[in-house]
Amino acid sequence: MSTTEFEVLATGFGLAEGPTADPDGVLYVTDALLGGVHQLHADGSRSHLVPDRRGIGGIALHAGGGLLATGRDIALLDGGQVRPLLTDPTATGFNDLGVGPGGELLIGVLRYRPLRGEAARPGAIWSIGPDGGRVEFDAELNWPNGIAVSADGWVCAADFDSGTVLRGRWSTTSPPRLRPWWSSPSGQADGLAIDEAGGVLVALGTGAGVARIRPDGALDQVLEVPAAFVSSVCFAGEQLRDLIITTADSTETGQPAGGVLRIPVTVPGLPIPPVTIPTAPLSVPVS
Repeated sequence: MSTTEFEVLATGFGLAEGPTADPDGVLYVTDALLGGVHQLHADGSRSHLVPDRRGIGGIALHAGGGLLATGRDIALLDGGQVRPLLTDPTATGFNDLGVGPGGELLIGVLRYRPLRGEAARPGAIWSIGPDGGRVEFDAELNWPNGIAVSADGWVCAADFDSGTVLRGRWSTTSPPRLRPWWSSPSGQADGLAIDEAGGVLVALGTGAGVARIRPDGALDQVLEVPAAFVSSVCFAGEQLRDLIITTADSTETGQPAGGVLRIPVTVPGLPIPPVTIPTAPLSVPVS
């Protein structure tokens, strides 16, 4: 990663989350605490796509237009409208999203309310395919966060509760089997992204940095970030050579000061395909 100074793209978030770049240069960022999806445009302007939906920890572009977003349900955000696609009575919410190689939607399922101090309970990771069918991964984790698939077919998912990144082989014929692969030095592992060399970049929460893990599981380096809490990362810009970092922080005045930062990187990011799942409400049982 680069040692160049960070560029501040936006501030004033309670908890900036879910950074996602589209091909036209628009960067989407959520505010998981204060609500809303913000659009950060290439000319420096800023607008709201959805002003008040809270708890969005992850978003992804849909091939038919709009964004898929987490929260109490999985919803399609399109033209300012919110269309629920998936709910589940066993879930307290859906935390983060990823996209599989074929446009599958990868979902982190929460079954307790960690921000309310509830005791941890096992969560899950689901994959929803282009036909709308759901598959539950073979994975043990409580607070699922960043989910991504490398170019050579490794699925990585972060468990914020244990500070662990799990990894396993991607499969469309059987549930992927994820097992603990890397432990965060901060004890927290939040959003993640994968670069074209197979390096996994992980937001370290209160560790105030972003770690890059080599494909062999060894820690390559930690990029120190000027924030009290680092929540997520994504790649953006020309040839995906910019790393976008979202943060939460606080000032002495108590005003929200979570931000969105940008820094160039030497290893570009891996392109993420759009999601291809149906946009009608989904009710297929987990298999």
